[in-house]
Amino acid sequence: MQISLEWLRQYVDYNDGAEQLSDLLTRAGFEVEEVEAVGDDWVLSIEITSNRPDCLGHIGIAREVAAVTGAELKLPSVDYAEAGKDVTEWTSVANEAEDLCGRYTARVIDGVKVGASPDWMVRRLAAVGIRSINNVVDITNYVMMEVGQPLHSFDYEQLAGGKIIVRRAKQGEKMEMIDHSMVELTDKMLVIADAEKPVALAGVMGGVNSEVADTTKTILMESAHFEPLSVRSTSRALTLGSESSFRFERTVDIVTADWASRRATALLVELADGKAAPGVIDVWPTRWEELEVTMRLARLERLLGIKVPDDEVMEILTGLGLQPRLADGVVTCIRPSWRSDITREPDLIEEVIRIYGFENIPTEENITITVTTPDAYQRTRANVTNTLLGCGYYETISVGFIDDGHIGLFAAEGYEPVRVKDFTRKSNNALRHSLLPALMAARQRNQAVGNGHCDFYELAAVHEPDSGNVLPKETISLGLLTDGSFQELRGVIEAIVSGLDKHATVSCEPTDDLVWAADGCGAVVKVNGQAIGTAGKMSEKILKAFDLENDVCGAEIRFAELIPLESNETKLEPLARFPGITRDLSLVLDESVAWAQVEKVVREQKVADLRQLEFVDIYRGKGIEKGMKSLTLSMMFRRGEETLTHEQVDEQEKVILGALEKELGATLRTL
Repeated sequence: MQISLEWLRQYVDYNDGAEQLSDLLTRAGFEVEEVEAVGDDWVLSIEITSNRPDCLGHIGIAREVAAVTGAELKLPSVDYAEAGKDVTEWTSVANEAEDLCGRYTARVIDGVKVGASPDWMVRRLAAVGIRSINNVVDITNYVMMEVGQPLHSFDYEQLAGGKIIVRRAKQGEKMEMIDHSMVELTDKMLVIADAEKPVALAGVMGGVNSEVADTTKTILMESAHFEPLSVRSTSRALTLGSESSFRFERTVDIVTADWASRRATALLVELADGKAAPGVIDVWPTRWEELEVTMRLARLERLLGIKVPDDEVMEILTGLGLQPRLADGVVTCIRPSWRSDITREPDLIEEVIRIYGFENIPTEENITITVTTPDAYQRTRANVTNTLLGCGYYETISVGFIDDGHIGLFAAEGYEPVRVKDFTRKSNNALRHSLLPALMAARQRNQAVGNGHCDFYELAAVHEPDSGNVLPKETISLGLLTDGSFQELRGVIEAIVSGLDKHATVSCEPTDDLVWAADGCGAVVKVNGQAIGTAGKMSEKILKAFDLENDVCGAEIRFAELIPLESNETKLEPLARFPGITRDLSLVLDESVAWAQVEKVVREQKVADLRQLEFVDIYRGKGIEKGMKSLTLSMMFRRGEETLTHEQVDEQEKVILGALEKELGATLRTL
């Protein structure tokens, strides 16, 4: 926000220089980024936070200066003479979108002489970066920069029917803006229209068809309050930004709208020889209601750690226009219409200390810092992410919504997700129940730019409906996606689990319940026999939906199931001193026998020297009967205190083979 020191002094008695003003405002919470000399004037560039739209005008800053210095705030006169027929004989206003337009005022000024603005107005506007156009347009800009309320002046003769209709645009409706750009509107956008056509985009920009020209004689002055989200979405959708939209997006004071209209009308009467029609059309569906906010003085002292004298507290709040009343240690304030950011006790406490001065809060020479160890969640998260990074996986971060078109691909038929009430989200307002769709979308984008093999993970919240509760059930999920084989994916899961508890066992039991997995390629992931998630190979339907050319495998793990595996204890074992012996076995099994069953039988034998068991391959073809398959596994035997002999391993291998033959009907494959 650009503030002219000369202009500011019109509203408050401030006699110090620009640098002193910069320091004063910065200490009050308004950071001054730059102070620049402009002719005989000084201009301050002030950062205005989004919760203080009341300071997007010189009067708002003057109000702050008055509060800090104790000087009197001086508002300009808005009185003017009225003449001619009543405004209701000139025009009418119909508000057909009360949810998007909270107030609309219209005044008519006849006999206007469009010409040059006086030097003082041209100079002040130029100081804050606004080029002079003519006295009518300059007055609307001047009032906007004065009080923060955008205005718009229409050439009354160009309004069909002489009337104003506030309505939503018709789908596909077009209009030419004052910058001569042609825009196509949607039914989500708010327009100001006459009896035939749109003449302005509400809160954003006027149309060329009602623009004030040198021949304009009669002005219809608009001052209104538009819903911030509507203005923001329209401005972004059409890539049209303006000083007006900047203010409406942050909300303007609905009460000040009429004051600003009267101020502009008074200037038109004074500087453009206008004759103001008696009265005003003020369409205001829901009137402003005052809000009382209370603050306990004891709470003020406890929160700040210092005692601010009661009389100073009352003086500060009075200077801010909050009309404080003190009774029994409680201050009751009436929030001004321009301070929409004040809603609760901490807001009042903040107002007191920023005016009283943060520098009055004492500082300690020594600061005590309490160091705590990371909790189980943080330790587990760090362990898991380090393991995944070591496995070559890249982390992704995506929004917490799922597109409607992907819900049926990753959820059972009839599943109804939790949705948010946000009209700006048309097809992706459902909270995601799985991380896999976002990971698949990331893979699709990488394929589009030519990236080859990709391994991704995401650790984030997912949401599912919670029966009987309004709010959904939120859980933290770990999603994995790889172009590699299922065996490689399982290896990564085993690495994750082993990194938390090296003694835990991981198994993958086949399941047909995964909607997104290819037939026969889905599994339930278990650790020590307890299910912690699912894994599988993506079905052709999923690959086609995301236009992926290569096979993809995915897994989703409930992160809460991993936390109990994490331990603070670090167990060290000496490196193996003696070599191991590896044996590969090719078994002929019935087609229905899964690897999980083979693994279970082998481990149940509790062979003392068996250190490692791995799946190698499956073969179907020549030499294998129909309905049968050849499964190859690898076993590594080692003894800690001596070197094993092949004869000793032969005996242990016999035990394992005997159990596989008895339990699963397995036989050794011969060439």
